[in-house]
Amino acid sequence: MSNLMGLLSLGSNGIAAQNSGIAVASNNVANANTEGYSRQRVDLEALMGTPMVGGVRSNGADRLSDALLGGRIRVANGALQMSTSQSASFDDLQSRLTDGTSLSDQLASMYASFSQASSSPTDSISRADVIQNVQDMSANVRRKASELAQMYDEFNSTIRDKVAQASDLAQKLAETNLQIQKTNDPVAKDQRDKIAKELSGIVGGSAHFAADGSMRFVLDGGAVLVDGNHAAKLGTSTDPASGDTTVQVVDGNTKRDVTKDIHGGTVGSDLSVRDGTLKTARKDLDQFAFDLAGKANAIHKTSAGLDGSTGNNLFEDPGTVDGAASRLAINSDIVDDPNKLALGAVGGGAGSNAGALSMYQLANQKVATGGVTLGESALGVIGKVGRAAATAKSDLDRDTLVSDHLSSLQDSLAGVDIQEEMTNLTKFEHASSAMTKFTSTVDSLLSDMIEKL
Repeated sequence: MSNLMGLLSLGSNGIAAQNSGIAVASNNVANANTEGYSRQRVDLEALMGTPMVGGVRSNGADRLSDALLGGRIRVANGALQMSTSQSASFDDLQSRLTDGTSLSDQLASMYASFSQASSSPTDSISRADVIQNVQDMSANVRRKASELAQMYDEFNSTIRDKVAQASDLAQKLAETNLQIQKTNDPVAKDQRDKIAKELSGIVGGSAHFAADGSMRFVLDGGAVLVDGNHAAKLGTSTDPASGDTTVQVVDGNTKRDVTKDIHGGTVGSDLSVRDGTLKTARKDLDQFAFDLAGKANAIHKTSAGLDGSTGNNLFEDPGTVDGAASRLAINSDIVDDPNKLALGAVGGGAGSNAGALSMYQLANQKVATGGVTLGESALGVIGKVGRAAATAKSDLDRDTLVSDHLSSLQDSLAGVDIQEEMTNLTKFEHASSAMTKFTSTVDSLLSDMIEKL
């Protein structure tokens, strides 16, 4: 009877093991399209025993994953999110600089108006056209300066929002580490991988597994954001000197500025564009406006107006290079009295056009900073952005290719094959049915034996 009881136990364990396989296969099929789901496999253990007793039992489900591949996927995602964000930011920056009339075209129109006025320097319509073109030039520069300033503010706001989101994700990652330590739940492990991928997509960095199996998340500069079930906080502050939003890792009483250490994710992109190409574009636009006003004023002050006045600026004095684009404006005295527009030579009389010709000839003179013409300076503002955009597009193509390749490797390892899982489901169902019949037969024999006693 003891042998029959052992066989009954063997059958019971077998049924439970095959039913575990059915549950795992069914779960795989149900989650075939779930983002971040890793295929599971039932862990069946052969039981040691006498020739008549042994069998199999289920130790739960194993999650199919590879720590090295997972780490590469997270790093690649940080790079992909950064290049994607950069490409979009450069497109936006280009759009803001080219919206409406370009600086070079506006400058050409201003030069052309001086050329036209040189043919009839006393004509009120020609003089009004010059004044209008100078006003349009100034307004265009100010508008683009305003667009770039707005983009700068948007970056600061976005960085603050994303850093707050990343800080929440870091806390969730630590909480999931603790949950996995307690339960070893494969679903929680999937969730942890998903959180770490989202976190790297925002701030870059990398995640590694500690000896106890918990995940440790470190930013590119070495600052530890998550260590086991402990998470530091990510915060922001405003640099009083520059107005830049900066990023800090706050852990207890320790605060570390990591603004220059974030080289991945969307925050890395925002910081890179804000402190790189956008800052350069704003400086170049300011320099262009400063050079334009300075060189045009130098010619205008040594020329004579129709009223005989001289020494007047064409543009308002921009003062310093910093912020010159936002302050560029025509001299209000000329708007109030067009006769002060200096198109002639001092002492040249009402019909003199020397001033207008000198202003027109400015187009071909290398008077801008860097030894270029003002037109070349205007083209340089957008040209640098265009080159940066082309590089970002190349980076995006590369990072997309790498990410797609790693995703394919991940799918081959942990992706769900419906046909395979349906085969497994059928196999476990048949095995369960067989074990049920085996158990029923043993139970019948045991009942007969008991009745005969």
